[in-house]
Amino acid sequence: MLSRKLIFHIVPSLKKVQCASFDEQLLCFWQRISTKVSVEPYEKWSAAAKTHDWNRAISDAEKIVGYPTTYFSLKCLLSEEFTNVAMHLRKLIGTNHPILKTAKRLVYHGRINMQTRGLVVLLLSKAAGHTATCSDISSAGTSGVTSRQQTLAEITEMIHTAHLIHKGILNLSSSRIPDESTLQDLQFGNKISILSGDYLLANACKGLANLRNCKVVDLISKAIADFMQAEFLGEHDKQGNPLPIKDMDISTWEEKNFLSAGSLIANSCKSTLELAGHDEAMQAKGFEFGKNVALAWQVYSDLQPFVDNLGCPPGSKFDLVSLPVIFYLEKNPDMVDKIREEAGDDVSGFDFEALYRSIMADDSVEKTKKLLAQYSQQAEDILPAFGSSAAAKALSNIINSLKH
Repeated sequence: MLSRKLIFHIVPSLKKVQCASFDEQLLCFWQRISTKVSVEPYEKWSAAAKTHDWNRAISDAEKIVGYPTTYFSLKCLLSEEFTNVAMHLRKLIGTNHPILKTAKRLVYHGRINMQTRGLVVLLLSKAAGHTATCSDISSAGTSGVTSRQQTLAEITEMIHTAHLIHKGILNLSSSRIPDESTLQDLQFGNKISILSGDYLLANACKGLANLRNCKVVDLISKAIADFMQAEFLGEHDKQGNPLPIKDMDISTWEEKNFLSAGSLIANSCKSTLELAGHDEAMQAKGFEFGKNVALAWQVYSDLQPFVDNLGCPPGSKFDLVSLPVIFYLEKNPDMVDKIREEAGDDVSGFDFEALYRSIMADDSVEKTKKLLAQYSQQAEDILPAFGSSAAAKALSNIINSLKH
């Protein structure tokens, strides 16, 4: 682990922070780094318009499993091997490299908690319980979650975090960034991103091997492969931002987002039931539950630029292949070529406000809300299969907190 002396050397002002434990000092360290980066508009959630509060649902769920899952990835990021990387992160402050924004999203405790995938796995583990064939049921104790299931939840978070970090790698060239000093700083940020993401993936693979379950290794490996496959679907600009294509529809969106968002949660839910000794039928229900939660989650994210005017004012950048855009382009297929022509090979200069107003003028947002309700309900319908408990109720609250 990082030493107190090293942390205070990196961020001297932390000596003034009165933390109850060294773990809290480590978290304070990352928060101090992350406060140098502004929160992107899409990270500001408007809780007032929702019936169920997301943060309360997450907070209550963490009390049920006994600890916050926010520390899962931080535990690896603050290990001894990562010491040099942590020191070098200080050099990136001021460059606005995406890895700093990712770091902030991992520890930001305002209106959003990014570390929830492992939490879903733990809640499902606790709700479904264990069978007599579970090999390490003795380690469950009063928590109702075995040590291997907890490790699986940590692995899920590590893989997701690694994916976020790798997605932040920039496509750099001297023609785009003529200032040599800025270019070198951003290139250094890319190297840190690659190293950080690979480090987390390596730890995830080591943890998988220690589970000693070939089926679980196969399921989680499939999720990692699906992440990679998703990156090659569709067309993108030079910075990897997706661009609309003709004949996009709901099935296109669902295929890509299952690979990029749903596969990890679905396979992790299935894996935790495998570790608990449940049969294939129960594991299949776990898979479908995770899939529907993940897709509902993604629909919710797609909606934010169109329903949260405080966090995402008109004109803010949004995903050009998000669901509201797809619904709009289905009715206006001629707009695909116009958007592609205006966006060119870099969407940063695109007139998002004009497209936003066109989408808000029809029923695309309402259609997206109905699809959110559909995925949420499908997840709710599966929940009774895992019994009636506080953990199942917590999962229901998380699902309901996504509804508008």
